[in-house]
Amino acid sequence: MVYDAYHFIKHAEANPQCFGLNPKMLGKPCGAQKHCYDRVWMDDANLTTAMHYWMAQDITARLHLWHMQNSGGGADKYTLNNTRVREIELEMLETEPSNIETQFLLDALQRGHRTDGRGIYDYRTLKITGGSTSGLVTVQLGQTRVLARVSCTVTRPYPDRPTEGIVQFNAEMSSLCAPHVDHTMRSQEVTVTRMLERVLRQSRAIDTEALCIVAGHKVWTLRVDVHILDDAGNLVDAAAIAAICALRRFRRPDVTVDGETAVIHDVRDRNPVPLSIHHTPVCVSFAFFGAGELMVIDPSLLEEQARVSWFTVTLNAHKEVCALNKAGGVALTHEQIKRCVQVAVAKVEEINEKIQEAVNA
Repeated sequence: MVYDAYHFIKHAEANPQCFGLNPKMLGKPCGAQKHCYDRVWMDDANLTTAMHYWMAQDITARLHLWHMQNSGGGADKYTLNNTRVREIELEMLETEPSNIETQFLLDALQRGHRTDGRGIYDYRTLKITGGSTSGLVTVQLGQTRVLARVSCTVTRPYPDRPTEGIVQFNAEMSSLCAPHVDHTMRSQEVTVTRMLERVLRQSRAIDTEALCIVAGHKVWTLRVDVHILDDAGNLVDAAAIAAICALRRFRRPDVTVDGETAVIHDVRDRNPVPLSIHHTPVCVSFAFFGAGELMVIDPSLLEEQARVSWFTVTLNAHKEVCALNKAGGVALTHEQIKRCVQVAVAKVEEINEKIQEAVNA
């Protein structure tokens, strides 16, 4: 594939240098100009090489790529192809920390420090904001931002559970939520969705029988959509907090049942009804490093990328363990698990206070 590239390059320094797309042209000076323009033919290999060189030299380049297609008779047809520019920019994004970054992280942890300035057992600042409508909540954990929205519809129940309503969870990551979003995005969405199902549905936090309208015919189906806006680490904790807050703030329409006939009242005519929530499960996640001897709570994105194991403790306000989930190849001892639960108990009390404030707001 050959392109005709018209590109604009701006160097970060006062006296910039202009570099062409052909590696042979690298080092071509621009004099004292703040920026310069150039146009050159190149193929994919030269384009990728030049783009990587610019990134290494802290040079910003904006490209306008035109795909050349010969239409016959000596005439050339040009098609704008900025999609290719975006593809190359994504190729240059680091998806994994470098060895130096990882070693620096481990050295700091061995001294009891973290790269973002927190202590080993320090949780990032948690902010919960309720939306203008019921069932809409935004959670910010450090720089991680998650939005949860609950909606409901009337459907038929499952044949094997005629007296129970249905609760569905779905997690979606924005394509701009983090620079590392790629083919692993779908895997992260599945991980978050499964954790929500285990934490909220399998722990029976939601009274599904209270969602039944007419047994065997009509039930409420709740849909919890979690949108990941910014991923700065520890998506599971942020998503779980957002989901349970949205459920507790949600109000469904009131229903009048006469035999097998159900009348759903408009929220303007009758006050909507809150959901029946048995308890409020909260996730607290830990990351382990090295051979498993180093541990931190609420891992950042860099810490998640360098971890060798991941452990999540789910507790409610009554200090009951609702779920334990471990990922990673390093085995944890009984003492490590016990220590995680002890730390999680204290953190859950703090988080529950903020959840209660958001629900009552």
